[in-house]
Amino acid sequence: MKQMIETFTPTGGQHCITNALKQVFSYYHHSVSEALLFGMGAALNFSYINLSHSPMISGRTKPFEFEQKLAKRLNIQINCRRPKNYDIGFAKARKMLQQNQPVIIYVDMPFLKYLGMNQTSHFGGRAIVLFGYDDEQSVFYVSDRDHSKFPIPTPIGELAKDYHVVGYQELEHARNSSFRPFPANNKYLEFDFSGYRAPNTETVIAAINETCEAMLQPPAKLLGVDGIAKFSREIIKWRTFDKQKLKTAGMTNYFQISKDGGTGGGIFRKLYGEFLIEVEPLVPTIGIKEIGYRFIHLAEEWDRLAERFWKLGNTGDSGLLGSMSEQITRLEEGEKEALKRLQMIINDEKS
Repeated sequence: MKQMIETFTPTGGQHCITNALKQVFSYYHHSVSEALLFGMGAALNFSYINLSHSPMISGRTKPFEFEQKLAKRLNIQINCRRPKNYDIGFAKARKMLQQNQPVIIYVDMPFLKYLGMNQTSHFGGRAIVLFGYDDEQSVFYVSDRDHSKFPIPTPIGELAKDYHVVGYQELEHARNSSFRPFPANNKYLEFDFSGYRAPNTETVIAAINETCEAMLQPPAKLLGVDGIAKFSREIIKWRTFDKQKLKTAGMTNYFQISKDGGTGGGIFRKLYGEFLIEVEPLVPTIGIKEIGYRFIHLAEEWDRLAERFWKLGNTGDSGLLGSMSEQITRLEEGEKEALKRLQMIINDEKS
């Protein structure tokens, strides 16, 4: 049996989950930008994660925290299902596709051959969209964030396909993975758009306030602006790493910051700036757009730091760490200033 959702249109994008959601929203006749989805889900954050093989930073909330917040603000249902095993998830995906429902699933990236990744570089938070299958060929039809009009870099070269054809066994390995961080564990999403409510002044202000509070008053020192400050201190301690671990840390964090890693640029700060600019008509207080441009400038500063991480990843030169720490301190100060100003503007609007 073969089933394809003929009216589904694969598109490329900046970040895996926002691009996947953008495609599904569009399929159900709700055209929204990635930036709007990102901002309305209060996805912007920061965390310092001290994994054994390499410290890793992240510029957004954990997988599915964002989706839950987005659903609440847009008055829709997004349910994250976690079947007990792959066979159940496989059967459910086929049934949803037979009902012409595209399926967002989470996968562990190294198991997708078209990405050409090192088999030890596990990341199970990658979101892709299934929009068809063919039992005779034993394949699924997959939309990732690359597209013929939106090339992305991979370790084996530029990738720019409208969709990918992935074998059943290959996708089983990717979906069934329990490797950290963010194990895929066969998770997939179900949607109900029947109550959809477009963003309005109240929900936009609530989303922005939540982001400001999470960043400025984080529950742990590893998070928010406190996490950025900790990052500036911890990176000095990387001098004790051997050269190979330093290289791994350099490359890992380059991709956590750069658009090459699917952040949209500047560890998601560019996406957030674009969100603020887009919602400015809904929050007419003077200053929202200017803060949006400030975040885009901060993204450029983060990208300059990413260039240093690229160099660190290629050389393992511990002599880079001191000046990188100073850069991170300036970024922490800049973000704190921008977020406090944004929070003040939003609170003025509420009053």
